[in-house]
Amino acid sequence: MLDSLWWQGVRNLQEQTLELTPGINRLVGPNGAGKTSVLEAVHILASGRSFRTSQLRRVLTSGCESLWVGAQTRDPAGGGHRLGLVWDGARRSRLDGRWMEGHAAVADWLPARVLHSGSFELLTGGPEERRRLLDWGGFYALAGYRSAWQRWRRAHEQRNAALRAGDGAGAREFERPWLEFGEVVSEARRRYVEDWEVQTRAVAEQFGFGERLEGLRLALRAGWDRERSLEEALDRSRESDEERGFAQVGPQRADLDLRLDGRPAAEASRGEQKRLVTAMVGGQARLLESVSGRAPVLLLDDVVSELDREAVEGLMAGLADSGWQILVTAVEDAIPGLTSDRGGQLFHVKHGRVLTHAED
Repeated sequence: MLDSLWWQGVRNLQEQTLELTPGINRLVGPNGAGKTSVLEAVHILASGRSFRTSQLRRVLTSGCESLWVGAQTRDPAGGGHRLGLVWDGARRSRLDGRWMEGHAAVADWLPARVLHSGSFELLTGGPEERRRLLDWGGFYALAGYRSAWQRWRRAHEQRNAALRAGDGAGAREFERPWLEFGEVVSEARRRYVEDWEVQTRAVAEQFGFGERLEGLRLALRAGWDRERSLEEALDRSRESDEERGFAQVGPQRADLDLRLDGRPAAEASRGEQKRLVTAMVGGQARLLESVSGRAPVLLLDDVVSELDREAVEGLMAGLADSGWQILVTAVEDAIPGLTSDRGGQLFHVKHGRVLTHAED
């Protein structure tokens, strides 16, 4: 959970420290005021990347050469950590005053999920973002998953490099760890997806649109024909791998099979798709909380305009009951589903400055 957030050099935001409440934090203001940039700053600190662009240089305030984001977090056991990230042409991360190698140690203390306009393309877009969701869940909710994934990924990259070089014999040297850790990753993903489906159904009820998602089916497509073992699939594809220069089967080709009443969710109505994606994000939050005692910070960017009023009312009422920390942006102060006594902390965002009600 975030106690405070600090930023410098982030888009149009003025340098500022923001004190946050444990529950709902409403960031309200006109388009272009900087509301989404606050969520973006949290996401950059949580994951090391933006949800709006693939290049952090594009997040820089005009005229600045670096950006900084920092936070003070608190965990359920009562401890806290100081997190930081700087980008000045290269990304560097800090944890409790020490520079870290990579960003994983920082990300461990700030799990976050974002729901924005692009999130609703999850069902109709390519499998990359769905795999990213799978791996996010595995990293935070499954013991040993990150280590197994990293060791499989290293073997996968080394094998592919040998295949591209036309070195079939060299590629075979990496098959043993590729198979060993690939099986571990795939089995962990399968278990995670089973639990994710259960929690997604529960959250859909919590958000008030369980009836609209009846017949939900969430399953893993492992990345090869599951009638065969991964080793058997590799044996059958080895010659093709050597011809094409990359692996044809394996965890790198995994995907989610999402269905409503037996039909692909990509064929459902737009309203059903948006409800399903919203429930899936909530399902990940609930699943993480069930296994670790902590829920991710939820970042909801203008969901009021993305969802119909009925869905927004159910979502916000359900979130108000969840006890999770939420940052939600909107144009108007009043958000359907949030009564005056359950609306949480209200901030107004004007010209890149976040103001409390007392300051406004």
